[in-house]
Amino acid sequence: MEEIHLNTNDIPSNMEDQIELFIAHQFATNSRSMDSANAQRIDLEQFRQWIQKRHLDYLQVDRLVVLEYCSAIRSQNGQKQLKNSTMSRKLSTLRQFYKFLAVQGLVEGMPLSQIHSFKKEKNLPEFLFQDEVGEFLSGFDLDNPLDRRDQVLFSLIYGCGLRVSEACNLDWQDVYFTQRILRIMGKGSKERIVPIPKWLLELLQAWQVETGGKGRLFYNKNGKPLTSRGIQYRMQSHADKIGMGLKIHPHMLRHSYATHLLDGGADIRTVQELLGHSSLSATQIYTHISNEKLTKACKQAFDDFHPN
Repeated sequence: MEEIHLNTNDIPSNMEDQIELFIAHQFATNSRSMDSANAQRIDLEQFRQWIQKRHLDYLQVDRLVVLEYCSAIRSQNGQKQLKNSTMSRKLSTLRQFYKFLAVQGLVEGMPLSQIHSFKKEKNLPEFLFQDEVGEFLSGFDLDNPLDRRDQVLFSLIYGCGLRVSEACNLDWQDVYFTQRILRIMGKGSKERIVPIPKWLLELLQAWQVETGGKGRLFYNKNGKPLTSRGIQYRMQSHADKIGMGLKIHPHMLRHSYATHLLDGGADIRTVQELLGHSSLSATQIYTHISNEKLTKACKQAFDDFHPN
């Protein structure tokens, strides 16, 4: 944080004014994001109200007070417990605020210096079972050109494990029908080669004939390149139309691709290459999904088993 130079007479003593001064400083020197500034203001106002109810001086806060505060807000009034990521954000805001106060000479030491952030939660990626993928990739109105486009688009994202941005940017010159491969430019301009499954090849060839096979593979109804948000909207609209009753997002198809590869016996290094992951750890989370599926399958198989 940049050093702050304030005249002693200009330094406000009440917490409300200090919060506003801090937010203005953060906005000017760090984020320049109104959303970030408002989130920090909300976090600090919550803390201010909490210590005010307990008649505590915000300049005399110590480690135990902060720990008590975290425990109090983690699960308020029996509501759902706040996520670790939310708690870490609130702690981060308090740390920055008290550093700001320390620079002004208003506090000595750091009440949060020995408080560790909450562990980052590892959420398993959402995926579809193979029969659900089959359901999702059906039910298109093939008399409608947008539905024909979506059938190819969604099939390609799943069949080749693409990120939604990769599907948006894919050009016909990156499709090699003879070799049955796609050339993908992934994150960090990292190139990878992905095989095209046989079941997808015919769809792609028909789409090439229909579109002329030049430029991008996919455009919106106005002839402009598709956006990630547009694909998300079309995917959910299709899922709703065919009555799947699920919240669908583009990355779910990529997660499903990886999971189904592992279920089919592919080794994790191969899946890493196909997904374009730079580290193996990013791919290993899919092994947990497969393990969960295996455990669930075994449980279902043996729950009703009673040996004589």
